[in-house]
Parts: sequence; structure tokens; C-alpha cells
Amino acid sequence: MAGLLRKRPKLSPQAEREVRRDTPLRRARTCYGHLAGVAGVELMDRLLALGWLKETLTPASGNRVAYRLSQAGIAGMEGLNVDLGAAARTTGNFAFGCLDWTEGRQHLGGALGRAVTASLAEQGLVGRTEGTREVKLEGSPRAWLPGNA
Repeated sequence: MAGLLRKRPKLSPQAEREVRRDTPLRRARTCYGHLAGVAGVELMDRLLALGWLKETLTPASGNRVAYRLSQAGIAGMEGLNVDLGAAARTTGNFAFGCLDWTEGRQHLGGALGRAVTASLAEQGLVGRTEGTREVKLEGSPRAWLPGNA
């Protein structure tokens, strides 16, 4: 989409510190209920590489890039036991690129991002760390999804 800005933003001093120290918060955390940090960006890259997400013509609120699921994406999400029905019924944006504050790239936001993270948590692949946004991972997004793209 030519109209949407795709420039990588400058990181804040706090984000630069997290990146330099390669902290657990940088590597994997939640952001409004969806997976963020290095793991979240890797998951988003994987979903796009698999062709599960397709950019829509209309941006999400805040002029963010909006996405829809492809047929392969619907099948893949169902295979991961993601509750697509509940995500579709949620008010607000279904799926959009959420700018990650430490990576300067997008992770999957919106109702779909929350549903994917919930499914991964139910499978024991993403575990919350009490009292923090940090999450612990079992494997990586590359291992969670099919193929070697």
C-alpha cells in the first residue's frame, strides 16, 4: 500500500537500552494481549511468509496496516486451535500491524493477535511471567508454524 508510511522509526533511548542489553522484555512480551518483541516480530514475519495474512486496501484505525486471513491462513489458524469466531466478533480492529517499540517493526495486533497469543498460551508455548509483560517461550515462532520459509 503506497499510501501508508513504511519507514522504520527511530528507537527511544529506553528501547535502545533493551536492545543493547537483549533483555527478556525485548525478546518476548505481551502488548495489549498479543505477542510482541523479537518473538512477536518473528511470528508476524512467519505469518506473512506463509501467506496466511494478506494486507487489506483499507488501513486500520490510526492509519496502521490492516490484514485479513487468506484461505491458507484460516486453515492454519484452525489447525493451531485459534478461536477465529471469537476474534471476528470482537469490536475494534481484527488484525493490524502494531509497531513494536524495541524492534521498530510490526507484530500482529488486534483481536487476531490476542487470539493467536491465547491459543499459544493454551498449548503451553507462551507462558506469562507473573507481575510483568515478559513471557517465556517453549520453542520459537518458526517451530510453531509449518514449513521452513
